[in-house]
Amino acid sequence: MTKKPQRPPTDSDYAPGDIYSFRTSPATPFSTKDTGRYAAIKVLGVKDGSVYYVVLDGVFDRHPDLPLASALDWLRRSRFSHRGDPACGAAYLGWESGLEDFHYVGTVDVSKEDAELMSACQSFGPLSGASRDAEGEWRWRNDRASYQDEIARARRAREQRRAAERERHDKRLKELTWEKLLEEKALSRWDEHPPFPSPDFVGAARDRFRAAILELQALGPKPKKSKVRAALKSCVEWFNAKDAISGGVIETEEREDILSLLEELAVVAGHPSLVDEIDAWRKW
Repeated sequence: MTKKPQRPPTDSDYAPGDIYSFRTSPATPFSTKDTGRYAAIKVLGVKDGSVYYVVLDGVFDRHPDLPLASALDWLRRSRFSHRGDPACGAAYLGWESGLEDFHYVGTVDVSKEDAELMSACQSFGPLSGASRDAEGEWRWRNDRASYQDEIARARRAREQRRAAERERHDKRLKELTWEKLLEEKALSRWDEHPPFPSPDFVGAARDRFRAAILELQALGPKPKKSKVRAALKSCVEWFNAKDAISGGVIETEEREDILSLLEELAVVAGHPSLVDEIDAWRKW
């Protein structure tokens, strides 16, 4: 049973059964910039500072109305290696939606199945992941060959970019000092939010890295490996705890940036082999 829309759209005041629609974003950097497609999500509930949602199985040329959206089933992921799992997710309430033309449609009752799905949902990330599922599944069903070609092009471009970045990084490591690290703004690209974590998280992360740099610098020009290990492990454990209480904001790009900076600390401290131990310490 549906209810009439009673409240305006917001990015933070969600209630179970709320339906929101949005314009989908391009699936890859090589996709057409304006998809001209619209999809919708249903809010499953709010828990521990995160909104839980499921993408609905429908794509339109405009925002759907409440009767149309409320009749939709869950979208199930079938592209690539997915096996039909519901396209559900959870997004930290402190994040912006990241969805284009985000629009409150109305509110419906939450079913027993919806509540069970919320309990089982283990996927955390920005709400923009809903667009990735909606657009990706539509392309998989309706434009698969072009979609796969774009993904292959994006993968090649990413590999080339990473190779160039690695070359620049290796050159940088040879010239790096504690003084230079202290002068620089750590995690500089994280100023863009979204897609990166909130300013509060970024500020705390920078402060923690600065503390680690000062701690390692104080050990002198030839510190013992055990002391460098302890300092690096403490830093990693801080990120483990901070990520957990922040709803799992450390994703692929954040992880790469953190690991890169930890590598720099190990190299400047004179113990680059410690980089190989970091994976055993981290939970992100």
